[in-house]
Amino acid sequence: MSVQTVSIEVDPRSAAILAALKEKAVSQGVSLDELLKNLTEGIPGLQSVMIPPEEKAEDFLSWVKAHSVSGRTANDSRESIYSREDETL
Repeated sequence: MSVQTVSIEVDPRSAAILAALKEKAVSQGVSLDELLKNLTEGIPGLQSVMIPPEEKAEDFLSWVKAHSVSGRTANDSRESIYSREDETL
């Protein structure tokens, strides 16, 4: 896993909260990263942000395969379309 360092500007209260969380992580023997992941589990919308693009692609392809309509062909010929329209007139 690669580590990414990010600098953000926050107000003093938020900085104090982050410092306290870092101390809590150290006391629990985990990284701040792991502590934040555990704290944010179950928050709607965050999970998709945290999933790597490769995993999202794999999930999508699995979904496509599970919802495949192979073996079925649509009759979208011109004759089929216009004959149905003529029947309703």
